[in-house]
Amino acid sequence: MKAIKGLDLYDPVQVVEMCLVPNVIVPKNFHVPKLIKYTKTLCPITYFKSYCNKMVKVMHVEKLLIHFFQNSLSGVTLN
Repeated sequence: MKAIKGLDLYDPVQVVEMCLVPNVIVPKNFHVPKLIKYTKTLCPITYFKSYCNKMVKVMHVEKLLIHFFQNSLSGVTLN
């Protein structure tokens, strides 16, 4: 992988900058619920409400909601 992408790929500063939500702390006992992947065929508002309902245990921890939201996307919506 280093030969393909170059030696700077593993630079710690770059890795931190790629993090969507810096300094997020995931509680030890928290398990991400099984999420339906959003693929742009559903109503985005309805989908987001569904996401929030599944993430109710961390509803008031905005960093966790944002951190795990990308896990619920696929296809074009993830790009």
